[in-house]
Amino acid sequence: MKLSPAFLAYKLSSAFSVLAPENLPLSGTLELPVLYQTGSAATAHRVFLCTEEQIGSLSSLPEESSSLFLLCTEELPEELPAPVSIAVKSSVSAVFSFLQELFWTYDSWQKELMQARLDGKSIQHLLNLSLPVFAHPLMVVGMDFSIIAAASEEPSFFPEKVFGSLDATRPLLLSLTESSEYASVRDLDGWFRFPDHVTGLGSLCVNITQHGQSAYRLLLLDTKKDLSDSEGFLLEFLAEMIHHAFLHNVMQKTSPAQSLHTVLLRALDDRMADYIAVSQALDALGWHSRHTYCCLYLQLSDMDQKNLTANSVCAYLENILTGCSAFPHGGGIVAFFNLTLSDFSMTDLMERMVHFVEDSSLNAGFSRCMNGHMNLRRQYIQAKIALQFGTRKYPDKRMHPFNDISFDYILDQATKKLPGYMLCHERLLFLQEHDDSSGSDYMRTLRCYLDNHCNVVQTARELFIHRSTLLYRLEKIKEILESDLSSPDEILYLMLSFRFIDLENEEENRSGSSQPEKHR
Repeated sequence: MKLSPAFLAYKLSSAFSVLAPENLPLSGTLELPVLYQTGSAATAHRVFLCTEEQIGSLSSLPEESSSLFLLCTEELPEELPAPVSIAVKSSVSAVFSFLQELFWTYDSWQKELMQARLDGKSIQHLLNLSLPVFAHPLMVVGMDFSIIAAASEEPSFFPEKVFGSLDATRPLLLSLTESSEYASVRDLDGWFRFPDHVTGLGSLCVNITQHGQSAYRLLLLDTKKDLSDSEGFLLEFLAEMIHHAFLHNVMQKTSPAQSLHTVLLRALDDRMADYIAVSQALDALGWHSRHTYCCLYLQLSDMDQKNLTANSVCAYLENILTGCSAFPHGGGIVAFFNLTLSDFSMTDLMERMVHFVEDSSLNAGFSRCMNGHMNLRRQYIQAKIALQFGTRKYPDKRMHPFNDISFDYILDQATKKLPGYMLCHERLLFLQEHDDSSGSDYMRTLRCYLDNHCNVVQTARELFIHRSTLLYRLEKIKEILESDLSSPDEILYLMLSFRFIDLENEEENRSGSSQPEKHR
């Protein structure tokens, strides 16, 4: 394997005293070292070891920029004599043996990786082969932050399958996605260094593309704070092997959680699905028909959609909440909660979710709790309605249970085809006209009377009028309405009519339009 001048200087400095410029080339172009023979020509792309006695003869050689001359000396010079690129304080034999071993190590690694790919080995196997070479943790991460493979000397170093799915790494993920530096390296070619001030841990990285776009990233984590940029070309070679593995469809095994996602997605997306078969599949996965379920729908922020953090959000929900199955769907995230398995109530669920939703700048809609599998799709629809209608009705809130918006939703649906004034009690409009023409206060009186459950004493007290005055008004109201206000259905209709009129007034205030002709 060809190594770079910068990498040779970096490795030599770990064993010897070395003098080398900081701007040595970083690309791997050099082959096995040879001992320079005085008077011989310099071969391209080779490392030549020479002594102080040979310096004079080197000056007469034609310039060959692709070769590297390495001076072995008893004392390092103050300046490097031309054309020497690196000076090492040691004997020729010691340096030659060190370099031979170094080239042999990386040549063996290269051959092992290539053979592993010929044998169809996994990406995880490639990282395991590479861990002794780099001596730092390695990981391959999707641009959606799912961890494809990871290798570390400490088995517990990578405790999650999606980065940001645990309380310990969630803040790091948020720091990444909010960082302009993260956005700037998203589509870089070749290796690059990502700084440690964003997450507290720096890394060397290479983006891996699919169909012309960055789809994965190989990271070499700087856990020991000693990573050198000179290792970048090695990481690029490993990235090429991983890219080859992706091209040949090296897939991960399906987990039980993914199987649960598949069944639930089928229940949502396939309108012709056999719900008995869906129920049986859920039973087989431990989600039984006697259990109680709730559905959550999360609206992703623009930042989450841009940075593809949906899978990370899903994994985080599944980690912090027992009995949760979460997956991206329709531009948002669907999460079903098995409240029986988790052993907490809807109130507990809301309390557990509130900080996560607020800290992540997300909006959430919740369905009602229901038993069994037959209403899973309807619960999903409930959650989406709760989110969409609740966000519009209460923009300052982030949590929208369906029960909080259900009545407003009924009114909204009732006025989809006809305006509120065409749905309300017709005689109530006559009462409104009477108020407008005579200055009476019958509308407010009737509403207060209905709100107080037709209690005369309480209504009079709330309106600050005498009981006899109220009774007089009620007689006039009944006369205009042509009703004795004794029918429960009519009372319900009148109360709904007041809400329809409220909606009309709110709409008119928003639009600034004049009130339409409401009846003949």
